[in-house]
Amino acid sequence: MLDFMRRQRSALKWVWVILIFIFSVTLVTLYIPFGDLPNVSITNDVASIGHDSISSREFQSAYRNYVDRMRGQLNPEMLRAFRFERQIMDALVTRHVMTEEAKRLGLNVSAAEIERKILENPVFRENGTFIGRSRYQAVLAQNNLTIDEFESNVGNEILTEKLRSFITAAVHVSDPEAEEEYKRRNEKGKLDYFVIDASKLEDKVSASDQEQRDYYEKNKAKYTVNEKRKAKYAFLESLKLRSQVTVTDDELRQYYEQHRSEYTIPERVKAQHILFKIQEKTPEEIEKIKDKARQVLERAKKGEDFGGLAKQFSEDSTAEAGGDLGDFGRGQMVPEFERVAFSLGVGAISDLVQTQFGIHIIKVTGKQEARERPFEELKEAIRPIVETRKAEQKGSDLAQQIAVELVNNKNLDAVAAKFGAQVKETPLMEQSEPIAELGNATEFQRRMFMMNKGEIGTAIQVDRGYVVPQLIDIAPSHPASFEEAQTRVLADVKTEKAKQLAADKAKQVQDLLKGGKDLAAAAKAVGGEIKTSDMLTRGASLPEFGSIAELDKEMFSLPIGKAGTPITIVGKTLAFAVKDRQQINPEEMKKSLDMVRNEMLPGRREQYFSAYIQEVKKRMEAGRQIKINESIMTQIAQSIS
Repeated sequence: MLDFMRRQRSALKWVWVILIFIFSVTLVTLYIPFGDLPNVSITNDVASIGHDSISSREFQSAYRNYVDRMRGQLNPEMLRAFRFERQIMDALVTRHVMTEEAKRLGLNVSAAEIERKILENPVFRENGTFIGRSRYQAVLAQNNLTIDEFESNVGNEILTEKLRSFITAAVHVSDPEAEEEYKRRNEKGKLDYFVIDASKLEDKVSASDQEQRDYYEKNKAKYTVNEKRKAKYAFLESLKLRSQVTVTDDELRQYYEQHRSEYTIPERVKAQHILFKIQEKTPEEIEKIKDKARQVLERAKKGEDFGGLAKQFSEDSTAEAGGDLGDFGRGQMVPEFERVAFSLGVGAISDLVQTQFGIHIIKVTGKQEARERPFEELKEAIRPIVETRKAEQKGSDLAQQIAVELVNNKNLDAVAAKFGAQVKETPLMEQSEPIAELGNATEFQRRMFMMNKGEIGTAIQVDRGYVVPQLIDIAPSHPASFEEAQTRVLADVKTEKAKQLAADKAKQVQDLLKGGKDLAAAAKAVGGEIKTSDMLTRGASLPEFGSIAELDKEMFSLPIGKAGTPITIVGKTLAFAVKDRQQINPEEMKKSLDMVRNEMLPGRREQYFSAYIQEVKKRMEAGRQIKINESIMTQIAQSIS
């Protein structure tokens, strides 16, 4: 392999560098293969788009790359069921539609532009100059690309960007649109509300035996008893094996040296602070708060008791304790606070420090420098760790020996006894049921439900050691009798009755509010508890309910105190009234319009461009300019899946 590539391998993967270079974000996952999947010898094109085409090689590379990246998350059955090859083909077709449209509009790309674009990529430069044609060709070959293919792709990418610029040049964000977006982000409202939640009403309903039986008879089909299985297993428990291993001082020291960095005590600071909150304050109010904070700071720096000042002025929960924060390490405080606290000496008081929580005055009262804990101090703390590791290794070795012996001697009890393993047995259980004495035994449970009756499995690690299983019984899935399903039936009946109770309460609230009652009266009638929200922007959520985007219009138009129209979503009903509103400051909005406009413009242009390309694609489809060979596409996908 080339020296250049050896030097770069640790820093980046060639495939991704080239991928990012060639394609826009929407297609970055599709194109260059990076796996050892088989090639398919198909020479026909998979699709034609106007005067262009998608070759079998191009589609195969895109699909192979996708499958390789998703391997482990998608099995072949899922790939076939969801027809992911169609999604990849659609993306490739869209890419070719863009280049065809660019050519139709008279846009083109020169060889000089392609060369310049390639030379901008650091992959193809060394010491400020081009790496040379032979190494350039080798890099591309490593990624299954020829020079012509790569440079054609680069040209098409440049062409697509020219098309994007050409089509979206006139797209802009008007002042009214920017103002509306500013309001959406900054206008706030506060609600009084209560929630009727069906799931919280289940303890208020009951179900008689007859109601349960009637419900079961109407819904028999949904109640089944899942397949259950029972296994016996040889168990090597790590905890017991610990008493059978010995650990030398050399082994302890070796572990210490390997994990030395973990035994460094990091630097810590002990501090007090005085906090002045500024959330939801206007700029004018914030300036007044800063003036007050400066006065308190001056008193502290003149020697007045810091703890007393904190008790008098701090708005933090630590005020009663004189602002004491205790000691803390790096990463425990917000960056602005941490940076100052760790830079001060013991006894020093900071200037004003602003964070997301407000304005702080910080006093450092103690410091612990970072230090490395010596081996002798940690020796006995390390011992159980090394013992456990050796016990686990011994358990693994013994479990492997048991599994090998059981190939010829099927007597699990005898083989387990030979190697000092316990023999235990699970109850008849479903796959999802826990096995308490083993801890996390997911792989063991998964294997149990793949084995045949009487089959002996291989060694499997569980939380508390190793097991070698033998499946001894299978109880097939079957329709559940009422007695078998009764627990689930009772829960389902109560859920249904709670939903009906919630619906009745929601109807009662709606009728009361329509009749002129206020929110408090409606809440009292149905046993609701009124809460007050924080200040909310449009599209906000409430913890007890979820998204309240549907209320945006009413939240910013209803008179203060007037109840709005209750909404019900997935068994929850929200009744509300507007308690307060924070209006927009016109001057602040005017100052921010350019920033908002600039933030909106890329998304607006991308939205316009996407809609434009979709229209072009529809027009080409209507004119039969896009044709896809489904049989070749399916054949390639099946050969790779």
